[in-house]
Amino acid sequence: MQARLVPALLISLMYICYPAYAAHHGDAARGAVLAKQCEGCHGGSGNSRIDGFPNLANQKYFYLVKQLREMRTSAQSRTGVADKPEHDYTELLRQRRNNEIMDAFVFNLSDKDIEDLAAYYSNQPCTADPTSAALTAPKFDVRCRVCHGERGIASNRNVPNIAGQDAAYLEQQLLNLKDASGGEEGQKRRASIMEGQVRHLSEQDIRDISLYYARLPCR
Repeated sequence: MQARLVPALLISLMYICYPAYAAHHGDAARGAVLAKQCEGCHGGSGNSRIDGFPNLANQKYFYLVKQLREMRTSAQSRTGVADKPEHDYTELLRQRRNNEIMDAFVFNLSDKDIEDLAAYYSNQPCTADPTSAALTAPKFDVRCRVCHGERGIASNRNVPNIAGQDAAYLEQQLLNLKDASGGEEGQKRRASIMEGQVRHLSEQDIRDISLYYARLPCR
């Protein structure tokens, strides 16, 4: 009896700790209105034209929800006004993401706002069209294909697509994760799986993998 209860309990806890994974609740039409404030950096419909800023169009809904929630938590924590209810399990999570540029945009977002934004962007067509020829895959690309797909389009709903993503953005995220894997203070991003993958990559390796995926078609 107890053996059967354990899986059910774990599933229940997953929905409590990770409510974004339980169901797709976003309203894309409302998200389109909220996204107007994001166009300056992320472009119309989530297709950025500024180096260093990510494309959000056609990104995974659950991934976007998770990232926005983590950035909101970081933004509120920095001000010291974060209001955490007793059932908030975020302190149990090792993975974190913070971005001071995003603070003003995510600070007051509700869970519904985040879900609606994610619904909007995840339903937008990706229009990234690499102008340079595709590169030969680096020898360490096998590290990426397991989760992100053979051509940078992930099948797992919680793993981001990276094909056609901005090269400067990809490079900076990988460098942030490498810093975190080395125990650097003030790291901008934590993700245990990724930290293990980038720990032994050189800066040139990271630059090569970023350019490779940036030149792959996003659709």
